[in-house]
Order: sequence, then structure tokens, then C-alpha cells
Amino acid sequence: MPSINQVKQTCLEQMRFSPKVTPLLHGAPGSGKSDVALQIGAELGYTSDRILVVHINNYEVIDFTGVPSVQNGYTDFNPTKMFYEFREGTGGGLIVFEEIAQSTHHHQTFLAGFELERQTAQYKLDPAVRMICTANRAQDRSGAKPLLAHLNDRLWHYDVETSLDDWCEWAMSNGVDPYGIAFLRLRSPLLNAFDPASRASPTQRSWTKLFTQIPRDMPTDRYLMACEAKVGEGAAAEWVAAKDMMDRMPDIDAIRLSPTTVETPVEAPIMYAVATSMSMTATLDTWPIDMLYITRMRKEFQMLYAQDVMRTHPEVVETETFGTWARKHNDIFTGV
Repeated sequence: MPSINQVKQTCLEQMRFSPKVTPLLHGAPGSGKSDVALQIGAELGYTSDRILVVHINNYEVIDFTGVPSVQNGYTDFNPTKMFYEFREGTGGGLIVFEEIAQSTHHHQTFLAGFELERQTAQYKLDPAVRMICTANRAQDRSGAKPLLAHLNDRLWHYDVETSLDDWCEWAMSNGVDPYGIAFLRLRSPLLNAFDPASRASPTQRSWTKLFTQIPRDMPTDRYLMACEAKVGEGAAAEWVAAKDMMDRMPDIDAIRLSPTTVETPVEAPIMYAVATSMSMTATLDTWPIDMLYITRMRKEFQMLYAQDVMRTHPEVVETETFGTWARKHNDIFTGV
């Protein structure tokens, strides 16, 4: 199954080619559908004021078609602000329809016509305006139900699946705690273990909130309580135990001062934390110093560090340090 980044890139290429393409991203709650939709808008070049997020179930259909009033003896429909700002002549933009599988048949009938005709009773959308939809799945017990057949026929259906690599790449660029990234690399099945029977369960969204909305230096009992409130008891207990172990990892500055003498860790959580923390703070200047230390660790952690740094600083592949390391570990690249 394609990764979430592959789905995003496919949708981007289609939507650049034709503004009339309307993808529907299907996936479990917290799997990143909404984030992908917003990333698509940004990569299409739209500023935040030209990206409209519509939680379709929060509105009555009349909010979309226009509020009626009698003028000069006949009924006129007064457009509401949301879509009117995307009318013909205003330029490109993106309208994101959220959670359409939870909507009523009336909402779906409106959306089917709006997507096809790209107009209301009073105005047309600008030809450069694009649309994208998201939907949870029926098996997730989130109120989702089958869409009307003619609406289904007008959309492009993509299943959004969790991808650890894609999430880690995003997290490293968006201020997520390196310990958290390291933990989910260690326990990748927990990245999205959504349980519809639980009030709180581990998902990409819940982990991201946990790693960015709870101070890591809280007392352990209260920190555990807060984690349980977001990802559930089992996942929280695993994370807190791993975090406590990671707190014993060597200081990154100390490693860079003495890369050949600072002791290398042997526990897996600490090895993940060290490799991830070093890669997230690496520069072209620290790269050769870091490699003196990283090459003293197991091969898989050398590769983890190198892949991360190559993603943020692709020019390292031109360095002598990379060439020497790659030749020594040719089997990593060839699989031999």
C-alpha cells in the first residue's frame, strides 16, 4: 500500500494538472489526513487566507447555498462569506471538506453538485480553485457511513496509511521532541494503534500532541497521568519507561567534544535517542565529528543517523567522510 507521502505527491501532481480533480483521503482518526490536505494547499502555493477548511457537519446546507430573502417580490439567495471569497475573479485557493463520511445525505447531495458544477445559485468558483475531502472509515466507529453513489463517482479515493518514515521526516522539521521520535522508531507499531473502543489511544495526532503539549520535566506520576489521558495506559507506560531510560543518554555537546572517548550506549532506547538527537542537530561542520562517534555504534544506528542527515543536508554525500563510510559499509546499500 502506498505511503502517506506517496498519496500526497500523487494528489499534488493531479491537482496541479487539473483544478477539477477532487481527492478524498480515507483513513483512521489521527492518521494525518487533515495535515496532508493542508500541506497540499501550501505546496500548491496558497497562503493561509486562501485555504478554507470546512467541517461540513457543523453547517446547515443553507449555509452553503445562500440564505433566502425576499427582494422586489421574489426570493433571492444571499451568499455566505465562506465560498463567496473564492468566487470567479478572486484567484486560486483550496477548499478542504472535512469528515464528509459523517455528513447527511443533504450535505452529500450539495457537495456532489458543488464539486461537479463548481457554482452556487449566485456565483461560480474561480477556475483555479481546488477542492479536497477527508473521511474516517466505518470500522473506526466515528459515525462514518457509505457515501451516495454519485458523490463517490465524482471523487478520487485514496487510502491514507500510517508511515513511520513520513511521520519522522515531518516531526523532525516541526519541533517534535527527539526522544519521542526515537521512541516511535523503537516501537513503530504504536505510531497508529487506534482503538475505537478506547477513549484515548495512540495515533500520529495523539503522539504529536503528547510530545509538544506536555512539559517533559513534570514529576513522573503526573507526567504519566497526562500521557495516559492522550494515548491510553499501555502506550503511556511504555513511553514513560523508555523516556526515563533516555534521560541517561550522554550529553550531545559532550559527545561532540570527545567523539572517540565518550561511552556509547548499549540499551536500544538510548541508542535511538542518541542517533535521533544528533541527526536533528547536525550541521555540515558537525557531520565528520558526529561520524567518529556514530561509527562506534551498531550498523543500523549508523544508517539511521546518516539517512536523517542526508535528508536535511543532502550535500554530505559529497564529503570525504561519507565516501569513506559508504565504501566501508557497502553492504548497507547493496544488501549483500
